[in-house]
Amino acid sequence: MSLNCLDPKPMTDHDDSTAVMTPPETVADFLEENDPLGTTKLSSSSVPWPSSTFIIRSVSTGHVLTLCDGQVVTSPPGGRGSIHWACIETKGWLGFRNVVSGRFLGHDNAGRLRCTADRHQEWEKFCVRMTPDGGYVLLMTHWERLWQVGITVERGVERLAKIGEPGIVWEFVKI
Repeated sequence: MSLNCLDPKPMTDHDDSTAVMTPPETVADFLEENDPLGTTKLSSSSVPWPSSTFIIRSVSTGHVLTLCDGQVVTSPPGGRGSIHWACIETKGWLGFRNVVSGRFLGHDNAGRLRCTADRHQEWEKFCVRMTPDGGYVLLMTHWERLWQVGITVERGVERLAKIGEPGIVWEFVKI
C-alpha cells in the first residue's frame, strides 16, 4: 500500500444504536508499521521554542534537568526539585528560566551549569541542534565556539557543564 492510497475520510461504525464517526488509523502509525526500510523513528520530543515551558530529559538515562537545593543536576522524574523550564528568546538566543526560582540556566566561570542569573545574559545563551537519531544537543557559547552540555567529573563527582566533546542528547517535553 502506498501513502497516496490512504483514505483520509472517517469511517462509520454501524450498529443498532447511533452511528459514531471514527477516524482512520493515523499516518504516523501507518508509516511506523509499513516502513520498508525500517527507518521511521518517532520522537516524543517537542521542538524547543520561545514562550513554551518544558521538562528537559536525557534520552539515554530518562533523568530530567532539575534545580535542586540551588544546584543544577539530572535526577529521576518524580523526585525533589524543580523540573519546569520556560524557554525564552533574547536577540535570537534561547534561554531557559526555572519557573520556581525565576532564575536562568547558565554557566559559571569554570563552565559548570548553574541557575543563578536574574536576566538572560551572555552566560545564559543557548542554541539547540537536532541530532540525526532524534533528540537535541544543548549548545552554549565558549568564546567563538559552541560547546555541548554534558557531564564532567571533578574530584570523583559528576557535574553538568559545557564541554568541548559530545554531550548529552536531550528531549524537550512540552507542558
